[in-house]
Order: sequence, then structure tokens, then C-alpha cells
Amino acid sequence: MRNDSSARFWWLGVFVLAVVAYLYALDGLYIPHIGDEAPYIEIARLTGASGAWLPLKTAPGFENTKPPLLYWVGIVSTHWGRHFTLFRLRLPIVLCTFLLAALVGFVTERLTKDRVRGALGALTFLGFYSSFQYGRPFLTNQPESLFVFLSFAIFLLGRRYRERFALWMGIGISLGIACLFKSFALVAPVGLALAWVTFMERGDFLLRDALRIAVAVIVALGCFAIWPLFDPEPGAILQHFVLEENLGKLGGEGYLRGLFAWPYPIYRLWLGHLGNAGFFALPLIYLVVRSVRERKSATVDEKGLWILVLSFLIVYSVPSQRQGNYLIPTVPALSILLAMRWPSIDGRWFRLFHLPGIAMLVVLIPLMWAVRGDILPAESYASWQLAVPVIALGGWLFATFSVRRAPHLFHALVFLSFLSLAAATAPFEGPAGRFEPEHVARLAGRRVYVPEDFIRKRERHRFLLPGMRVEGYDPSDSDRLTHLLESGRMVVVRRAFGETATGPFRVFARRLELTSRHSPSEMWRIAFERDLHLLVRQELVVRRFRRGRT
Repeated sequence: MRNDSSARFWWLGVFVLAVVAYLYALDGLYIPHIGDEAPYIEIARLTGASGAWLPLKTAPGFENTKPPLLYWVGIVSTHWGRHFTLFRLRLPIVLCTFLLAALVGFVTERLTKDRVRGALGALTFLGFYSSFQYGRPFLTNQPESLFVFLSFAIFLLGRRYRERFALWMGIGISLGIACLFKSFALVAPVGLALAWVTFMERGDFLLRDALRIAVAVIVALGCFAIWPLFDPEPGAILQHFVLEENLGKLGGEGYLRGLFAWPYPIYRLWLGHLGNAGFFALPLIYLVVRSVRERKSATVDEKGLWILVLSFLIVYSVPSQRQGNYLIPTVPALSILLAMRWPSIDGRWFRLFHLPGIAMLVVLIPLMWAVRGDILPAESYASWQLAVPVIALGGWLFATFSVRRAPHLFHALVFLSFLSLAAATAPFEGPAGRFEPEHVARLAGRRVYVPEDFIRKRERHRFLLPGMRVEGYDPSDSDRLTHLLESGRMVVVRRAFGETATGPFRVFARRLELTSRHSPSEMWRIAFERDLHLLVRQELVVRRFRRGRT
């Protein structure tokens, strides 16, 4: 950048681009998310409908696995279910993500005394794919991360005030709020990090240090205890949440074999941040290698941030279920560490860093044009939706050959790539991916059975079939599906693109659906062989004709 003024305008523009990427299609069915969102939405809906904060309500046969704070946020944002939309459910989560980005920027600036690095820290956090995937849907991860990192930031920046009781109370309250979003188990990695940093800074660990950390942990657990203390069914919390969901993951049959065997080997956890980083995966590898080489010259603050990352890795290596999303609360620390190093990275490294972005768009752009020609009408994509991926690809290529500008362009190109993903799915968020509203309106009040191949996935159909009474069925259970159809029930069935319902069935409404959870071979066929039937299918609302009718 030529001067401070142009730099400020540039980074402000990148922030605006990030906000647009995060808010665009926030109410969409195809934003990056995970399957846990559907059961969380169901619990928020049922609890809101009950008219009471506690106990949390679940459908028969399903037990809650999270504390109440996320559901209470959903109840408030939807006015006790009176305005139950995906946008209202997700907006508070996005605001938590933006608040956490602001906190990351603030901490980075305080540690480096550099506003540019502060902006880089915030943008790097927003550019991590885990922030984009978990920081928009109705999930616990970003609210949890906000208060976990706030507790550590209080500790890190409040070094001069660690003798004061109020600081440890603040740490405990912040950590306690995080526990009310996710689990009381968070006190273990955070407590380890606090003790480890204290020992690292002074070279010893005294009784008074242990007592201060104990105060923070006790306060955090006290905040968490609000749930079972006020819940009319504390026994259910003990059984399903404490014993099964948390302590049940410690050990079990085949525990030692499971350390190295799929689906939750220990290396999956320790490599988990590469998936969390997304387009920042290669810069993250660079950061790790450089930090190891220069560990003797690392500042106390850098060591403290690395200790937080390692504490989560160590603690979450113990349970039998090890996933990269358990590490999301440490993404802010990695973002700060990257921001500290970013201006000093040799621009030639960015030629390597750009490869994932280029590869993604080289696959995505032809796929969009194939869908536009073979599945959707040519006018299904707006001009800007076709232009954004092309601009993003051009930007990555330009930055690859402009070493001097590459560090300044990288974050903007990440957010353009996020927008490219949204642009690719945009037609399926519109009329093509929705049942015809006029037909759905005529079916209001009817019971309909929808395919449910992931736990509580039927909740998503409530937004597609408003006013209808939605029930789920297992699409792999052919006997169950046959029984529903033969008994004259209204059923949503899946068919390949271009097919229709054969037999004595009336089709009430139809839509196109993007499929998910593809195997590696299927992804290859979709990307390089243009086997679009693996990517797009139909959903039809059908019912058998009454006897005597054809």
C-alpha cells in the first residue's frame, strides 16, 4: 500500500466484503453447515412452543446433548417461535462471529501495537473456513469460542492485574458462559492453558497460582450449575448430558485401538486445524514450521497463544471422539499468530498459498456452467453470480504473478471465494429449490412425511413446507416408504433429475435438491465427469390416488 490512508480504505473495503459474504443467503438451506443444526433448531422450536425456559423439550426418541444457552438465544431471536425463520435463528450467531473477530483484532493490536496487524487478525479469523462454516448456522461453536477466547484474553492482557480477585472472577464468568453454550468440560483445556502459561512466564507454579485458577474454574462450574439447579428434571441432565454425552466418551470398548483407527483417530484431531483453516491451510503450515524454527525468539505472548492451542489438542486427545471442530475455540489464537507474521512473509510463498483457491474455482466455474446448461435454465444464474467466481479466479491468478501485492490481496480473495460458493448454489435457494408456494399453501394443515437420512433433518423441511405437519421417515427403509405410499399418506419422495413418480400417484409439488455427503469417487465423477445426477435430484410431494380414481 502506498500510504496509510489508502491502506485504511483498502482494509475497510475488505471488511465490507467479509460482512457481505457472511450475511448473503443467511436464510439459505445450502450455506456451509453441519447436520447438528437441525436437531438444535428442533429443540429451540419445541422449547419455545412450551412457553417455559426449562426443561428443554425434545421429540420422542431423541435426547438433548447441549446446555440451554443456545436454545434460549433462539427462543429470544424468534420471539418464542412467533417468527421462526432461519434468518432470525442464525443472525445472533453471525453477530457472535463478528464480535469475536473484533476481539481478535483488538487483542492483536494490543499485542503488536500495530493497527494493520489488528485488522489482519480479525480478517484472518473471518477467513478461516471453520469461522464461515460454524459461524453462521444455528450452532454452539462461535458463541462458545467467543467466551472461551474472552476468558483467555482477559488473562493474557490483564497480566498486571493477576493479583486481583476481580480478574479471576471475570475469567470464570466468561468461561462459565461458554460452558452454558457447550459443556462444563471446557474448564479442562482452559484451566490447563492458564496453569501452563503461568508456569511458563515465571518458571514456577505456586499455591496462590493454583488457588486463583481454581477460583476461575469454580466460578465457571457455578455458572454451568445454573442449568441443573433450575431445571425440573436434573436427573435427565445427569444421565444424558453428563454421563453419556461427556463422561461416556472417556474410554469404552476398543479405546486403545480407536486412538489410531477410524473414525476418530488421534491424528484426525491433530491435523484438524488444516480443515478449519481452509484457504489458510498452507499459511498455517508455514506458520507452524517457522514458529518451531524460531521458538527461542518467540515472545511471551506468542508462547501463550501456542499454549492455548496445544492445551485443547492435548485435552481433546483423551475422549474417544476426536474431531477438528473441538479445536475451533483456538482459531482466534491461530489468527493472531498468523497476523503477527503476515507482513514478514516473503511474497513468493503466496504463489504456493494461492493454489487451493485457484483449484477450487477451476473446478467450480465449469461445474456452474454445466448445471446452468444441463439442469437449470440459462437465466437461472444472475450475471453477478456468474461473474463473481470468474473475478475471484482472475484475482488469484493476478496475485500469483504480483508478488508485491499478494499479501494485501489474499484476504479479499478468500471472501470472494466464499461468495463464489454462495453464487454457485444461489438458484437452488430460489424458486428452483423450493416447492411451489401456491401448491404448498393449499396443503396447509396436512401431515406430510419427508425423507430423514440424518438426525432430525426433517426440521429443514418445515421451512420448505410451512403450515404443514412434518414427520420423518428413513428413505433407506423401503418397506416403510411402501407402507406410507400404499396407505394414502402424503409423502415427499426423491427421484433422479428428469424422472417423475410412476404409478397411481398425484404430484402436488416438486423442487430440485442439492445432494451432500458424497464419497471421493462420487466427487470425482461430479467434478471431472460432469455426472450431475449425483449432485442434483428432485423431491416430489406425492399421494396415492384414492381408489376408483386414476
